[in-house]
Amino acid sequence: MSNQHITNERAIFTLWLNWSIAVGALAMPEFLAIFVPRSWIPLITIAVMLLLIVYRNTGAKFRASSCDLIQSICVRTLCISALIMILIGIIYARHLISLFYPDEQINANIPYLTILIIGPVGAIVSGVALLRGNSESVCRECIIRYGSASERGFLGKIFSQESRYQLRFLLFTSLILSVTSWTYYALFYVNVNINEIDRFMFNWVPSIIFIFTTVFFGMRYFSLWGYYYNFMEVNPRVRNNGTGVRYLLLCDDNIFLNRMEDFHDTPDGNKYDTPLEVDLAHIDKLGIEEAEEYLCNLSGLKEEDYTLRFMYKSTDLSGLADMLHYICTLPSKEVINETSLKGKWFTLSQLQRLLYNHDLSPMLATEIHRLYTITMAWKTYDIEGRRLYKIKNYHPAFRLKGISEWEVDFNNPRWLDVARFNEDKPLFKIRNLFRGRNMDKA
Repeated sequence: MSNQHITNERAIFTLWLNWSIAVGALAMPEFLAIFVPRSWIPLITIAVMLLLIVYRNTGAKFRASSCDLIQSICVRTLCISALIMILIGIIYARHLISLFYPDEQINANIPYLTILIIGPVGAIVSGVALLRGNSESVCRECIIRYGSASERGFLGKIFSQESRYQLRFLLFTSLILSVTSWTYYALFYVNVNINEIDRFMFNWVPSIIFIFTTVFFGMRYFSLWGYYYNFMEVNPRVRNNGTGVRYLLLCDDNIFLNRMEDFHDTPDGNKYDTPLEVDLAHIDKLGIEEAEEYLCNLSGLKEEDYTLRFMYKSTDLSGLADMLHYICTLPSKEVINETSLKGKWFTLSQLQRLLYNHDLSPMLATEIHRLYTITMAWKTYDIEGRRLYKIKNYHPAFRLKGISEWEVDFNNPRWLDVARFNEDKPLFKIRNLFRGRNMDKA
């Protein structure tokens, strides 16, 4: 079995391990509430949160072959829940609770029931993360460091798909627990003591559901591993461990694309993509002269017909396959008529429409997004995120003309970070004092 197979299999089962540990951390305070006083639960919740943070940080060197989304959501849920428990404890200690409830309805020995806090908080936090999508901070950092799902190969797509599935599953289970526990609390619970039925509803049910979800995801990822093993054996296009080279063909503010009519049976089939792509044996470095040679062989262009510049390099999660992205600019669109390339020119507005309608291949969509994001960041801010112009929230027009002469490094992920965190964001100067700006080391 190849190293790539072993790496990918471990990464698939890491999804199950991360779910088990992260969601197990959410279930732990509710389960321990059976055995310890309520006053200890906030401290236990904080301790479990810190252990989860330690687990996440311990695996930092393997982060490219893992996904931190579900762990980050659970850490946030535990933190907010602990703060709410502490606040309730303070309200009881200061006897402020009597401002809201009559004294005969207050039981200082049971100031709160853990699931009534963690359940709704988990639903809200996971729901917000689901709405934010890739704008979630942990997802944005992952994209900046390791590229989009398309750039990270088969496992990148699996992580993107499964992280959202886990998030939806966490939202669903949190909602179910919140509704059932709060319904039972409102209709049947008497705030005198905790009887066996109460203990079952408030403590045992969350633990049982955690065990059920752990078994469910174990079966799911075992099946996914079996699919992956067979899929890699029969699909040579996915099994490629070499170096791919892609060229974006531009002329002024136009891009040359072709519909991928030869690949209707693949997920990316029948979408628009660049017609200039070649697969090579794995190489550590490709000189500009060699890149020009491959370009001429692919297209039939002559050396005097174009200007070529390197854009960026992306690597899949296995580390055994990578992609080199280049920008090829032509002096006029008519040059293409003398080549064997098939396709047509698209303006920026047409390209935007194709992108909006999901008519571009995932890799091309990723390249366009990176091109646009870095271009606008470079035209608006310096490398430290400070505005080049004194007009707040001013952004120059997006143009591609002259891109071959631009003094911007599209391979530097720091520009992606600048696009996300810059002087137009609230409290930029204060936040910048406490923020580690190490993206240039990514």
